[in-house]
Amino acid sequence: MRENNLSSKAYYILEELLVTLQLEPAKIYSEKELMDISGISRTPLREALLRLSNESLLKIIPRRGIEISDINMIDQLAMFETRRVLDTLLIQRATKYATPFEKEKIISLKILMQEAVSKNKVDGYLRVDEELDHTIFKIARNEFAAHATIPLHVKSRRFWYYFKGSEDMHSCSVLHTKMIDAIVDGDEVNAVKYSNEIIDNLVVVVKDYIQSL
Repeated sequence: MRENNLSSKAYYILEELLVTLQLEPAKIYSEKELMDISGISRTPLREALLRLSNESLLKIIPRRGIEISDINMIDQLAMFETRRVLDTLLIQRATKYATPFEKEKIISLKILMQEAVSKNKVDGYLRVDEELDHTIFKIARNEFAAHATIPLHVKSRRFWYYFKGSEDMHSCSVLHTKMIDAIVDGDEVNAVKYSNEIIDNLVVVVKDYIQSL
């Protein structure tokens, strides 16, 4: 396997550890600890950490270690606001440009998502959700918006896992199903509508939390 492929694999391993909170928010880890937790060797680990650092998912602190980004509610609101704008662009473009083959792909992911929900497999649900995101971004054919949006979705999945998780899988999957169906039908208005509702459900959690303080 080429080094860039090892680096990419390392990135997705660390991303899942971040999303599922196996790497705790605000905690500082040594490089050795991350190697032990992830099973990744030093060079691809460092390359993946640099990428995650550039995406503000963690901070590399010289002579101290790697600090995992915290879940800050005010920052979450700003992040969701930004994600909404970028998601709207990407969903609109995906609805407009999806080929028959690409539509079949997202339909297959819809089925996998529903299966994960039926089996109450939160981690499996999150993996399908991630693949769906990347597939829609690819279909949208705007790499600049996609690159800017990917880390926002990683943070969103982590936030959802922390505050929602299995209790929200069914209702969240229903919105994803409706969004996918709208994309397949070429219904741009409803595709964006359901995309916004997915974000709205997360925004409500933040606002309720802030009001409870």
